[in-house]
Amino acid sequence: MVRPIVKKGKKPSILLVDDEASVLYTLEAILKPEGYQIVRASSAEEAYQLFQLESFDLVITDLTMPGESGMTLLEKLIAVRPDILVIMITAYGSEAVAVEAMKRGAYDYMPKPFSNDELRLTVRRALEKVSLRLENQQLRQQLNQREGLAALIGSSECMQNIYDLIERVGPNDVTVLITGESGTGKELVANAIHSHSPRRSNPFVRVNCAALPENLIESELFGYERGAFTGAVGRRLGKFEIADSGTIFLDEIGEMSMATQTKILRILQEREFERIGGNHTIQVDTRVITATNRDLVKGIADGVFREDLYYRLNVINIHLPPLRERLGDIPALVDSFARKYAEKLGRKFESFSDGFMGRLVQYSWPGNVRELQNLIEKVIILEDENVFQNDSNRFAMRSRLENEKFIEEGMMAMKYKEAKELLLKSFERKYFEGLLEKAGGNMSEAARIAGMHRKNLYLKLKELGIE
Repeated sequence: MVRPIVKKGKKPSILLVDDEASVLYTLEAILKPEGYQIVRASSAEEAYQLFQLESFDLVITDLTMPGESGMTLLEKLIAVRPDILVIMITAYGSEAVAVEAMKRGAYDYMPKPFSNDELRLTVRRALEKVSLRLENQQLRQQLNQREGLAALIGSSECMQNIYDLIERVGPNDVTVLITGESGTGKELVANAIHSHSPRRSNPFVRVNCAALPENLIESELFGYERGAFTGAVGRRLGKFEIADSGTIFLDEIGEMSMATQTKILRILQEREFERIGGNHTIQVDTRVITATNRDLVKGIADGVFREDLYYRLNVINIHLPPLRERLGDIPALVDSFARKYAEKLGRKFESFSDGFMGRLVQYSWPGNVRELQNLIEKVIILEDENVFQNDSNRFAMRSRLENEKFIEEGMMAMKYKEAKELLLKSFERKYFEGLLEKAGGNMSEAARIAGMHRKNLYLKLKELGIE
């Protein structure tokens, strides 16, 4: 079975190079009936000019020509496109030169005279390699895209809307402002946008603006020249320069000073800057994604954030909801974190009890997904579900009334089925805790009141995590 050559619907293009018109005519007569798009050049110089104007899948060139040789042309072509496939046509007895050409990057060589079938076979093999390379690139791109979204967990409606936004915004080279409370996963969203963009194979550079002192943030972003200040013993590239052709993610942009904001605005408008202590203007092609947990509109009103920069950054806004507004995603998040840490720590994990899961969805999670992740890591390390209940800073501090109010508010952001299951769990826990209290802790009496067998009551209490 023959593989489809290059892209479906696109004819493979071949550049033929030879100073003899008869050879060019013969090569074209053999290859054109195969469905290839043929372009001819009578010299290495002409071939190089054509190569810069058009994207060829394969180049077939004679080794010996007046002016520049085929070897020189090979080196120039590879310097422009290292992945270009070149077949060298050599005279009889020049195998040593042909082998040298392959060492320098040629795909194959064909000594004269060669048969028509031999030419067709060699060309087909070369173009199959081009096709396979293209398929691998597409698979890698699809895998990167899936991995970008796979890091985001949740099937709630609000998360589905975010996935849709990422897939629509990613391929379009616009600035994106990601907003939301700390710990909601803003960096994961930025990474997913990058993974869905044409820049995915280029750098994704993260800068935490809140973690950098004011006197260091500019040198971190823009770099500096040797001698720019005390301690600048050599040139250093800034993050914008490192992220050229890729994406830079400026986290906590609301913490940036007005002076630095002005320089960021210039980069967004003109795509250029100077290193600290330098006079040379550097052009960059960097996509900018920013994030903040602050209210930037309020920052504008307070005079601490530039209004013109805000509108530059906020072309597309993606708002991440707090975890308390997507309680239905907690089971999937917990399962993912637990399996991750169990594998990392060599622990065995199957599932958590319903009682433990019930307590998780009754907590407000001020630290959002990050807090939940840290808790699950602790539980896996200690192999103790009671860590959460025993932590006085968490669930134990909440009154029953607060929990009930929280559940009612949270359910309004959930799907019907998820809300129903949550409410049922809450009811069961409340009922059986009240039942035990009424029976004074006597299991037989509690079973009699509930109309249950004592063993079934015991199993239900164990399931709910009630001691």
